[in-house]
Amino acid sequence: MDKREQWFREGAPLFRRALEQLQLADRLPNTEDDYYACPCCLIAYSFEAVEAKVLTTEHVPPDALGGRGMLLTCKNCNNNAGRYFDVHAIKRANVHNFLLRRETNRPVRAVFLADGISVRGEVQSYGTGWLMQGIPKQNDPAMLAAHEKALREVSERGEAPTFTFTLTERFSPQHADLSWIRSAYLAAFAALGWRYILRAALDPIRAQLKSNSPTELLPIIGFNPKADSNARSIMIVREPECLSSVHVVIGHYSVFLPDPWGTLSLQELAESIAGLTDETGCVTAELSGQVADWPTRAMYLLDKLTR
Repeated sequence: MDKREQWFREGAPLFRRALEQLQLADRLPNTEDDYYACPCCLIAYSFEAVEAKVLTTEHVPPDALGGRGMLLTCKNCNNNAGRYFDVHAIKRANVHNFLLRRETNRPVRAVFLADGISVRGEVQSYGTGWLMQGIPKQNDPAMLAAHEKALREVSERGEAPTFTFTLTERFSPQHADLSWIRSAYLAAFAALGWRYILRAALDPIRAQLKSNSPTELLPIIGFNPKADSNARSIMIVREPECLSSVHVVIGHYSVFLPDPWGTLSLQELAESIAGLTDETGCVTAELSGQVADWPTRAMYLLDKLTR
C-alpha cells in the first residue's frame, strides 16, 4: 500500500469520529465516504485526492532542514509553505550555521573587500574552512579583474591575503519563524490528532499559515543557539500553570502552542511567555508535564483515547 494511501486510511475514520465528538459532524457530506482534512487549511478531501496527488507527503520540519515525511497536507498548503516560509528558514539556518562555523548546505551571499575593491559573491563554510567566489553576472568585469589582481600580487609577495567580507543573504525573520511554528503545529497534530487541532484556540495560527504576508507574530517561538540541532520533543506542559501549553522543540527552536483543553488562549500564552522572558530573551521557567513520543507518522493519541 502506498504510504499516502495508508496515512489516509488511518486518519480519515478518526477525523470523522473527532467531528462527531465535537458535534461538528454536519461539516462532512452525509455519506459513508471517508474524508481527510489538510491540517493547515482544514479543507476535507475524499480518497480521490490521494490518487490525484492533491494530498501530498508533508515533511516535518521541511526536508531541507532535516525533516521526514510524517503526514498529509494538501498540495496548495505544502507548496505555499515552501515558497513563502520555508525558503526563509533555510536561508536563516545557513547564516546561523556559517556564523557558528558549522558546515553550510549551500553558499551564503556576501560582499568581499580586498585592497579597497569590493566584489559580490558567495561564501560557503565546510567547518574547517571557507570557499569564497565572486559571481561574474553580479559584478563589473573590471572590478573582478582588479580584485583578482590585488589578491595575486599579495600572493606573489609571499604575504597572507587580508580582506573582509560582509554577509548579504536576505531573508525575512518573520517568515522564517512562521516556518518553524508551522512545523511545531504539524508535529503536535501528528502526535495528538484531530481533537487537538480542531480547537478554536489554534485558529490564529492557521490564519497566519493561510497568509503569504503574515501579520506580526505573537512571541511564542524561541531560539537557542546552544541546543542540539537534532533535538526533538513534545511536552504537554502542566506546570507552571501560566505556561499550560504544548511545548514543541525542534533543534534550536522551541514553540509554545495552546494546550488541548483550552486553558489559555494564544494571546494569554504569549503574554505569559513575555512576562517570563529576561533581558537576554530567554524564558526563565522550569517546565513539567507529560512528554509525548516524537512522531515518525501521525499517531492521533487523543483521538484514540476518546473512542
